[in-house]
Amino acid sequence: MKKSALTIAALAVSLSLAGCATTEYKAVEVTSVVNVPNQDQKTLFKKTRQWFSQYFVSGESVVDYEDPESGTIIGNGIANIGSDPFGIIQYKIKYNVRIDTKDNKFRALTKIIEHTNTDNKSTYTVSHVSKERIADAEKQVNEIVKDIESYVTNKKLDNKANW
Repeated sequence: MKKSALTIAALAVSLSLAGCATTEYKAVEVTSVVNVPNQDQKTLFKKTRQWFSQYFVSGESVVDYEDPESGTIIGNGIANIGSDPFGIIQYKIKYNVRIDTKDNKFRALTKIIEHTNTDNKSTYTVSHVSKERIADAEKQVNEIVKDIESYVTNKKLDNKANW
């Protein structure tokens, strides 16, 4: 009985490891240009800055640089992209997002700097990650850009609105 339980456990571990082929991680940059008709550079800068204020609310996500004249904002953030199958290790990414605004458009340059794991004892950088994890990270930064686009195109800066 013990031998069959040990065999089943060994088989389960080997099957789970077979699906965990990893590759050395190299930083990935995703660039998106979003057209926003009838919005001048100053308005787009204000709206994207407001997005940063609402989205970067933890001490781990910060705005490092902003210049209203050039229309540039740069921030660094951390996003959770999932966990191991047992929910013990949380997978996170550290990323950099740069927004450049011009009349009628903005460009988002998002760079996934590193992958980290957090367990109940510590957080550590991971140098090798699975293709699925890389895809999850890229999906997350694409969602961040879509969130910025949604915020910029749907929110109004009307401070005199009745509320």
